[in-house]
Amino acid sequence: LLAEYGIGVPRVLPADCAAGVLAAAEQIGYPVVLKTDEPAVLHKSDVGGVLLGVTGPGQLAAGYADLARRLGPRAVVCQTVPPGVELTLGIARDPELGPLVVVGAGGVLVELLADRAVALPPVDRRAARELVDGLRVRALLAGVRGAAPARMDAVLVAITGVSQLAVELGDELAALDVNPLICGP
Repeated sequence: LLAEYGIGVPRVLPADCAAGVLAAAEQIGYPVVLKTDEPAVLHKSDVGGVLLGVTGPGQLAAGYADLARRLGPRAVVCQTVPPGVELTLGIARDPELGPLVVVGAGGVLVELLADRAVALPPVDRRAARELVDGLRVRALLAGVRGAAPARMDAVLVAITGVSQLAVELGDELAALDVNPLICGP
């Protein structure tokens, strides 16, 4: 669904057994990310439910065995995405106003910084730029300490895409959360 609205998404395949996890990784290609997909786990990284940079079948099998033992058998195998600044992007539903577009600091910083901006859809490129420019993490997107700046065009496409999704499907959604939206160079 997100790809239909111009938002780049990594390849993700579900699995619920060791053989399924290994087959998924073969389809995607190493390195991969392994995550728990247990519905009761809300913050995967807080419980050690995310393994980054898995480079081969042995490491994947051992990682899956550990995740399954501790958290349950449901998992997803994901394509590795190059690093970048992490934002959160989504739709929240207000009982009075309807769907709202939310942009903010993402990843593990989402609750820590509570750095977010909210707008009523539709959000055009100018409004999307204003949302991003109002964030405290905006400086990170510009590139700091030698880091390359994020591709702002792609960030703005993602925001306007989620806005369009909110316009078209907002009454059908309780919420949508893209976290992290990785904003790379």
